[in-house]
Amino acid sequence: MLTKPINSSQTQKMTKTGSLYYLLSFLCSGSYNPFLYVYYADLGLSGEQIGWLASLKPLVMLLLATSIASLADRKNQRVHTVQIALAGMALIIFLLGRSSTFATIAGLMLLMAIFSSPVMSVSDSLIARMAQRYNLNYGGMRLWGSMGYATSALAFGALWQYLGFKPMFLVASLLFLPLIWIAGRLEEVPVNRKEERKPISDLFHDSGLVLLLIATFLAGISNSLSMTFGGIYARSLGGGNFLIGMMIAFAAYFELPTMFYSDRIAQRLRGPNSVILSYGLMAVAFLGYTLTTNPNALPFFSILKGIGYGLWFPITVRILTKRTPEEWASTAQSLLAIGILGLAPLVAGPLDGLIHDVISPAAVFGLVVLSLVLAAVVLWWASIRGKLD
Repeated sequence: MLTKPINSSQTQKMTKTGSLYYLLSFLCSGSYNPFLYVYYADLGLSGEQIGWLASLKPLVMLLLATSIASLADRKNQRVHTVQIALAGMALIIFLLGRSSTFATIAGLMLLMAIFSSPVMSVSDSLIARMAQRYNLNYGGMRLWGSMGYATSALAFGALWQYLGFKPMFLVASLLFLPLIWIAGRLEEVPVNRKEERKPISDLFHDSGLVLLLIATFLAGISNSLSMTFGGIYARSLGGGNFLIGMMIAFAAYFELPTMFYSDRIAQRLRGPNSVILSYGLMAVAFLGYTLTTNPNALPFFSILKGIGYGLWFPITVRILTKRTPEEWASTAQSLLAIGILGLAPLVAGPLDGLIHDVISPAAVFGLVVLSLVLAAVVLWWASIRGKLD
């Protein structure tokens, strides 16, 4: 339901703002994120040290994301929270380019994890609420992030191959400047203070919401492990760096159509059914990973993964947004982010590392398929019991 009249020019302006935020955010991430741990390996850090560094973000996400998001909700300072966090990230990335010891890098990566922990949940809550408020196409805005990430990873990958990694840190930190500016243009509607604020514990009285979060955590295992082990698996089959880049690009570009039409698909199938469909598409893709011995097939299975992800994420955000009050918008989104980026990699990462070493790289994706099947069962049960009506 619309909260106030809005004309077509205002609608276009808001859509452009949300789209530009996602585009700049993922362009920025794609300039350094796929290459950061490769750079640390080039510095001579051991696999164990890199593993410790990689564990900082999900651990901090689990511990701090909800607290920071809740503070932003209580103070009605979501936009400023995003801007401050992005500015901190920009400074730390710049400093990482001038650090070479493990202790210094670890300290900076810890600060990076702290600053980055609320960004996804708070910014997603702002844009998703704006989409709900004015009946905008959230998936149509979010798809610009996927396009930006794929394009950025390919372009900067070629550039860093030619120039080396040293310019990466300055360029990435500068890319944060327009992102901070556009974040300041996101709409933040003040919460009605005349009504008594409901306690955050009320969120967990909604059994449908709890089951959605459980399913998201299970699906988040697949997302986390494919990001961690996808390139390693391609290498084990004989694929090269270019093929790994193709896997990322194919998945990201094929997210675009399903993200754009995600609202229509959700209306046609009902939201929960469309999410279950997304789990099925991704499970089939990862089953293909498990069964193939040809590395050249992996980018084509990545297409199916991208189609599924393009349905999964925006529709899940939409369902969560409809089921939670405005006053806890960022807090609710933080619970979603924790499931995908915090708890899932912390729980599944060590287990899948053991499976990778003891059984085989392909067996990793057997666990991925199982996690998606379990996610589908949880959401199916919630749907037939009327928990998500």
